[in-house]
Amino acid sequence: MFLFIGSAKLLPKIQQDLSLLTLLPKRHMSLLTQLHGMWITGTHLGLRRNLGKSIVCIFIVICLLISRPINWNCSFESRKNHPPTVATEAMITPKAAEVITGIFKDRWRTLMSVDDVIADVIQTCKDIGVDDNTYYFYSSDHGFQLGEFNILMDKRHVYEWDIKIHLLARGPGIKPGSTFSEPATQVDMAPTFLGLAGVSQPEQMDGKSLVPIIVQDPSKAPETTLEHLKTLGDADQYRANWRTSVFIEYYFNAPNVKCVNDRCANGTYPKADSECVKLDVTPNQECWCPGPVGGEHCYPTETTSNNFIAIRTMEGDKLSNMLYAEYQNGSQARMDIDFTDIAYYEYFNLTADPWEMNNLHGSVDTSEIKQRLHMYYNCAGSECP
Repeated sequence: MFLFIGSAKLLPKIQQDLSLLTLLPKRHMSLLTQLHGMWITGTHLGLRRNLGKSIVCIFIVICLLISRPINWNCSFESRKNHPPTVATEAMITPKAAEVITGIFKDRWRTLMSVDDVIADVIQTCKDIGVDDNTYYFYSSDHGFQLGEFNILMDKRHVYEWDIKIHLLARGPGIKPGSTFSEPATQVDMAPTFLGLAGVSQPEQMDGKSLVPIIVQDPSKAPETTLEHLKTLGDADQYRANWRTSVFIEYYFNAPNVKCVNDRCANGTYPKADSECVKLDVTPNQECWCPGPVGGEHCYPTETTSNNFIAIRTMEGDKLSNMLYAEYQNGSQARMDIDFTDIAYYEYFNLTADPWEMNNLHGSVDTSEIKQRLHMYYNCAGSECP
């Protein structure tokens, strides 16, 4: 049996290592990865105010570690070589900054409830006697942003804090505390789940099984998992042949404008969900709200320029630690976005420029990485790396 426990947004913004198993920061204690808000059973968790002393102490430390990287509320001049969504964002006002800080703290608080859910799931599996035959996976579908490139909050972009996600796994044959550096994405999860269950991957299915990478002690694995491992051959050779880059693809959805101004209504939490961060008073204060494109003190999440395909190469790749992206204008709802009419390019050296401020496109040769990008874009199923 395997269980997948998902969180909407968990992004270790301090840690820049792209390993996708047990992502823990190196510069701070393991607890203080900058985890962002969770969603369980489709409903946003209410904030738990009955905090114990130890939790209060944790949040005191967290307040000191709120990230304000170089691209947080950065100038128009510094963003001029980025695509229009980023280049045209307004500066973050003091009031908007307060909202961002409040959201950052409140998203941490939701993790307490998530922790309870995970503990209950594992304990239930133990109680019914299936824990030793169960694989647990904890991951997400995207990262998150809180003020980077002046976008108030949300995801949808090609940058590290939006595309970088966590994957933690537990189960028979997975060594506690082990990690891996091979780049993987959520496309690899379905083949992995099938493999653990001993089911063959359909030829047309994208992705590769992570089982030989994460199950490092096969002697403890179930028979179904062992059969899958046998079909993949030598585990060391399988890992040596693993990809060194990943493909990223996104299509414009909606502007999703977030405003922080006097038109935003105060909330009524705990009676109802609230788009406010000061929740200990009623009505709630320090709020945000949807608004029009171009509204005063409003920040669109994206524009119709935000259709992109991209390739992220890793350390160990011949092109090293890079991100290359191509953008096409338009809306997939009205036209076919096929990336044959490229309007904007981005190319970042993430070793030298981890916050993706300096777009190198136009000053470096991108022919090789462009070719690889379009190979990814046009491949399908087992023919993809």
